[in-house]
Amino acid sequence: MNKKLFVMALALLALFSINAAKTNAQSCPVEAYGMRAPVPVDKNLQSQIEVTYFTTDDPNALLSEKAGVNRTGSYLNLSTNQFVARIEALQNSGLASIKKRQSATSYLGELAELNLERGGNNARMVNASLFSSSLGYLSSLNRQTEVVVYKGSNSDGEYYRVKLLSWFVDVTAKGGQKSVDFDANVLLKPGQTAVFKLRSDAEIKRNGSARSYIAVTMRSVNNVSVASLRK
Repeated sequence: MNKKLFVMALALLALFSINAAKTNAQSCPVEAYGMRAPVPVDKNLQSQIEVTYFTTDDPNALLSEKAGVNRTGSYLNLSTNQFVARIEALQNSGLASIKKRQSATSYLGELAELNLERGGNNARMVNASLFSSSLGYLSSLNRQTEVVVYKGSNSDGEYYRVKLLSWFVDVTAKGGQKSVDFDANVLLKPGQTAVFKLRSDAEIKRNGSARSYIAVTMRSVNNVSVASLRK
């Protein structure tokens, strides 16, 4: 009798484990490197973010490379005030150059595409829904970057999930060709900046001794007013 009860308990435990695994798989979609799983769009909330592309001639300015370029971290979380102060100090010392700074406002869960154009003088916000993957379009870019801000699980507290996907774009005789070289999902709250060092072989070859960075600053997350929805 005890043996039968033990077998029944094992069967119930196995069934519970399978159902729990299915539930987790449904609530937490698995993402492969370079792939973005869709998240629900919340049109009641809007996030304002700012993306800064910059380079610095000091490889150890923000993220040290003393252990070697391939053995050090590529992500740094700072308060926005700290980030601005560090960039200004590097600029004043002649060690940093801002290639582009751009703001975007989007609903939570909505994709914003903030690219780095060749030349950097024609900075503009690209409507992701109208994005064209044509070779001619890619030929105008140095880098294609997608950013999505969304609310994760309750355990994230006051933080928001910031998903960043960035492709290195190279132009050859056949036109623009891209390859994803940075995929990150980090926690941020308004007033914080995520700094990512781009250190792929292609990026380092393009810039030589200079190091390239992308910084994502979360400015605010606000409720969408009824009046703004009507406009």
